[in-house]
Amino acid sequence: MKPYLSLRRSLRIVLAGALLAGVCGCKVQKQGEGANKKVDIETPVGSFHVNTQVDPKDTGLAVYPGATRAEDEEHKHAANLTMDSSLFGMKVVAVKFHSDDPPDKVLDFYRKQLKAYGNVTECQGNAVIKHGDVSCLHAPRDQTDLVAGTEERHHAVSVKPDGKGSTFELVYIQTRGEKETQ
Repeated sequence: MKPYLSLRRSLRIVLAGALLAGVCGCKVQKQGEGANKKVDIETPVGSFHVNTQVDPKDTGLAVYPGATRAEDEEHKHAANLTMDSSLFGMKVVAVKFHSDDPPDKVLDFYRKQLKAYGNVTECQGNAVIKHGDVSCLHAPRDQTDLVAGTEERHHAVSVKPDGKGSTFELVYIQTRGEKETQ
């Protein structure tokens, strides 16, 4: 059992790969400004794509009814990252939302949705509440993570209180090894 990759950790992997690609020689194409960015990097060993224009459907999960996207002028709080080479491939889609409903209601909604992808692991902070096929990363005490799927394809939802409502992030992660296809 391996923990799912957080959006920040996935970004670090892609950026490290991009830095390495810069040393090896590459073609970089950047589009958009501010929170609407798209970057494509082509290298002799693979490609990296980062896009902040994200369709929540790409996470494989429905958006909680009445929720709104968490975004501002500087941050979309969303990313679609793809890293592809002959040795390794990874896709991470993440989108952040806000709901006026309390975390318990949001968690109940996603517990039901995630069952479609297998056993659901539930963690709050460092404590594992329910154990499924994929494990959680360490989260802040007030955050609850739900994860379901396989090591190669899994879905995660992180929910935490935000005033009288909640903030939550939907994440889809897909990885592949050398001989697998995406």
